[in-house]
Amino acid sequence: MQSGLFLLCWTPVLLLTLLAAFFRRPALDLSICGCVFTFALVLFAFDTPWPVALFSVLDGLLTTLPLVLVIFAGILLSSLLMATGSLTRIVNWFMGAVRDAFHRNLLITLGVANFMEGASVIAEPVVAPMLRAAGVSPLGSAALAIIGYAGLMTLEMAGIIVTILSLVTGLPIRELGLASAWLSIPATLAMAAGVPIFLPESAPGFRRWALILACGLFLGVVALAAATYLGVAIAGMFAGLVLIFGLIMLGSRRLTLSRPIVCDLAPFLLMIAALLVVNTVPFLKEVAFRRLTLAVHIVPFHTITYRPFFSAYLYLFLAFALAVILLPIARAQVRDVIGAGIRKGWRPSVAMGLFGAMGQMIAFSGYAPDFTHLDQVHNIPWILSHGLKTYTGTLYPVFVPFLGWVGTFLTGYGTAALMLFGQLQVQAAELLGTSATWLSAGLAVGASIGSISSPFKIAIATPMCGALGQEGAILRRTIPLGMAASFFIGLILWIALKL
Repeated sequence: MQSGLFLLCWTPVLLLTLLAAFFRRPALDLSICGCVFTFALVLFAFDTPWPVALFSVLDGLLTTLPLVLVIFAGILLSSLLMATGSLTRIVNWFMGAVRDAFHRNLLITLGVANFMEGASVIAEPVVAPMLRAAGVSPLGSAALAIIGYAGLMTLEMAGIIVTILSLVTGLPIRELGLASAWLSIPATLAMAAGVPIFLPESAPGFRRWALILACGLFLGVVALAAATYLGVAIAGMFAGLVLIFGLIMLGSRRLTLSRPIVCDLAPFLLMIAALLVVNTVPFLKEVAFRRLTLAVHIVPFHTITYRPFFSAYLYLFLAFALAVILLPIARAQVRDVIGAGIRKGWRPSVAMGLFGAMGQMIAFSGYAPDFTHLDQVHNIPWILSHGLKTYTGTLYPVFVPFLGWVGTFLTGYGTAALMLFGQLQVQAAELLGTSATWLSAGLAVGASIGSISSPFKIAIATPMCGALGQEGAILRRTIPLGMAASFFIGLILWIALKL
């Protein structure tokens, strides 16, 4: 393997880090620069034919379309709830059940976020505006909406992440789930330790630090117990729900339901109920996931499947419609909300599409024009993964979560990181004489942590809470946090494999 190509593979990471951390560029600028740079990189440095690069761009744009729709629907819903005062009322309702504003922010950040992601509801459109309404800064609201669930994300999204990892590696789902659950305990602790950076309280005292870390540890332990006895698919959602009730038990324990608060909660209850039903009722899951679908092929071996009745965006639009019906708002104001949503939403939508295009160019680098042959020595994921294995030797497990972090940073998807680097862990385990299950779990947990440093993910959160244009300032803090957390998990993984 040429060391020069290995170093070139890191240049997209370095470019985005430089633009975000030092120049504080917004997500749209990052996506344009990253996409143009990557296009030139795969063409001239990795000998990728230009038709492959162009088809990869189109594939990436179409692959991210469901998430673009989630962004737009989430912006509409959050704008409407802010305009009607609904979010403020919900936050104040939570305030009546917890001890103080600090407990309320923890409940939203760690409890609601994990419950939402566990239920396959993308958390940012809900959590970011709730935190903003609770008095957290726009920058802090956007960051915490991701940090809150990143430590447990491997066990969330109805278990789809562990399922994909099992399909890629051929390893048993239950063993992968349990290994991921164990590693998620230090991951939730690491994410909890980063929470105070973004809260209004500039210097929380010892008791509050202890409470934050206790909440992180509690989430991880409850998720492990749920994965062991109830199943991986509901582990994250169960942990988030138990933490919500735990913080309420520490407070006043008063959650009085009135007609106005029921109307305020109704859009969220609709989303949660609908997604829980299509994820847990076998017949409806079969219909929504397999039958009512639309498949598109841009790259021959990559099927882009749209599942509108299984995806969050449909229910976000329905929640918006329900909110219009139930909440006191004039038709003219609804038109204003839609107009404002379009103005706020086009930048992150374009940015998300371009990040998706960038990720697919990286994934398909080195392919022949008809996609029938892959030249591995010119494929960026292959060079990255095998280079790390070659240069790190027996310390390779320390770098496995970081490899997952890199995959999510570059592509925006934790699942994409698993598809890019998952099979390598089985091969590396054979060479090192260690557990493929634990290496694969380390990759998955690192990929989940990568969410906090992903420009793609940040672009979802910022328009929901008035932080549009502050993506670079957020990434300046979350990139070092994500890298440090990934190496922390890697060190624990290395020690565990040595025992």
